[in-house]
Amino acid sequence: MSNEVNAHKEMFSDCVQIGVVVRDLDRTIKVLEGVLGLGPFQTITWPPADRTDIEKIYRGKPGKFVARMAFTQLGPIELELVQPLEGESIWSDFLKEHGEGIHHIRFNVADVDPVIEYLARHGIEVTQRGSGLRPGTTWANFSTESKVGFTIEIMNGLPGTDGRTPQIVDGKVRE
Repeated sequence: MSNEVNAHKEMFSDCVQIGVVVRDLDRTIKVLEGVLGLGPFQTITWPPADRTDIEKIYRGKPGKFVARMAFTQLGPIELELVQPLEGESIWSDFLKEHGEGIHHIRFNVADVDPVIEYLARHGIEVTQRGSGLRPGTTWANFSTESKVGFTIEIMNGLPGTDGRTPQIVDGKVRE
């Protein structure tokens, strides 16, 4: 293993989420809760309507995408369900190209920029990025599907949080 890979191996040591793209979020939740006993799910629309500071970038240009998302814990891993609602996004692209299915694995990182630079040196580009629910967090998705079969996502963590999706109560982030 090269020194560069060893030096950056810790970037991908904190796996926290598996993301699945679906056509019908409510139908999927009903089956997962009713048949498999998973949940409860927290459902949100992203970006939140009350946040004017949200950044959305799709393939290097300002994005105009909206999605419904649902989250629940599967032991130490969060399950994220994503239903694209509006605009072009990597989620709507995935549905068109593959149908429903596992889309990404997310890793928490201390800082997204060094990871973006590291992956770019290996021919892996950012396909979509944006602001997280917690002010001060950002996430990025990468063009890894043809190389590993799924998308890699990263998100910077904030001190005092575990990087998983916070609870939203009355439209406000709660830890």
